[in-house]
Amino acid sequence: MEKQELFSRMEELEPLCREISTSIWENPETGGKEQKSSDFFRTMLSREGFVIVNEEKLPYAFYAEYGSGSPVIGVLGEYDALPGLSQKCTAKKEAVVEGGPGHGCGHNLLGAASATAAVALKRFLEETGLPGTIRFYGCPEEELLSGKVKMAYYHMFDGCDLALSWHPMSANMVYDEGYLASASVKFKFYGKTSHAAAAPEKGRSALDAVELMSVGANYLREHVPEQARIHYTTDSGGFAPNIVPDRAGAWYYVRAPYMEQVKEILRRLTLVAEGAAMMTETRVETRVEYGCCEMKGEPSFGDVTWQNLQEVPLPVYTEEEKQFARQLQEAAGVETEMPLREDVLDRMAWKEDRLTASSDSGDVSRLMPMNMFTAVCWPDGVAPHTWQSCAAAGSTIGQKGAFYAARVLAGTGWDLYQHPELVKKIREEFQAGQPGDYQPMYEERKAE
Repeated sequence: MEKQELFSRMEELEPLCREISTSIWENPETGGKEQKSSDFFRTMLSREGFVIVNEEKLPYAFYAEYGSGSPVIGVLGEYDALPGLSQKCTAKKEAVVEGGPGHGCGHNLLGAASATAAVALKRFLEETGLPGTIRFYGCPEEELLSGKVKMAYYHMFDGCDLALSWHPMSANMVYDEGYLASASVKFKFYGKTSHAAAAPEKGRSALDAVELMSVGANYLREHVPEQARIHYTTDSGGFAPNIVPDRAGAWYYVRAPYMEQVKEILRRLTLVAEGAAMMTETRVETRVEYGCCEMKGEPSFGDVTWQNLQEVPLPVYTEEEKQFARQLQEAAGVETEMPLREDVLDRMAWKEDRLTASSDSGDVSRLMPMNMFTAVCWPDGVAPHTWQSCAAAGSTIGQKGAFYAARVLAGTGWDLYQHPELVKKIREEFQAGQPGDYQPMYEERKAE
């Protein structure tokens, strides 16, 4: 089967891609709660002839496998939504459920395209009889930056040779590198209660410790790498103002271009917490929840991905879709010359437009060669994690982007199955570029 024939035959899978993306968009579930979403994928892929492999300690994670022999190619799928971003497919802010979750990062499209590509490649292997295995990875908790880290901890990626990945965005482009390394850490302070007016001297305020830590963390910002980020939220424990609180906590995210930098900032942030505890005569407990690595790619993998971005026909938008995109841009305060990008950016465009968020996909790139590209699923200039991107992700704009991505994934998989020498070259680049042994930044806990 030639690649163009594969692309042509995928036309019959477009309704499936649309069905998946719509179903997941209409039933948004946040990280750690993806029961309906994961069950939907498992049922659909089982019906397509895949064998489902579950991990009992991660109820919403799985992989679906078909075929035998090498190469074993995994397609990464995600399906978690974001809290508070419930949104109808309208050009004004209008929640489906007030305060409910919504797919403001387009993971309904991400999972749909990846699953569609996995089905297309399964049918390709089935018809041609070529050696090889296809896996669809159902990955929960990406927005918590933890799902794939936990999957790596439980060895769910063992035996996989290469991974295909993509993400909804506002441009069609490929990335060789991207994402900031990140870690989630919680600090819990314990003090002593007392009456805040009658006997304040007998109290030891855990909230004071949290506030002093915030001051120290803010001063630390001056002494970290330029691209590093330190964000936090706090919990006073719900005490009334006239009670010296004996419990309070702070939850921090630390990000930096490299995991080594994240670990160094964590070390210094922990010293800040210990200093705050010393100043207030409280006690602090520090718990690193999990961490995810920066993404590392192989140029050869990027080259073949970029080639497929150009070979697959770009989506054609109606005037109604363009008008909807313009309305979303206006609502977001975006001024650009085009409502939707209808091109493929240059091969090295990622150097000028780096992925500066974080993703647990970076950990997969430490286990095996992994590609990364983005596809247009919302208007030019609109940011993810907004109600505007959520509205587009539920519309035909997002669905067209997802199907385009599905064909790019399938075309890249076709190249890998048809050309063993390409797989060998990519894996050699991967092995030469790895800094050392990878260990997931995660520890199993009894609560899980």
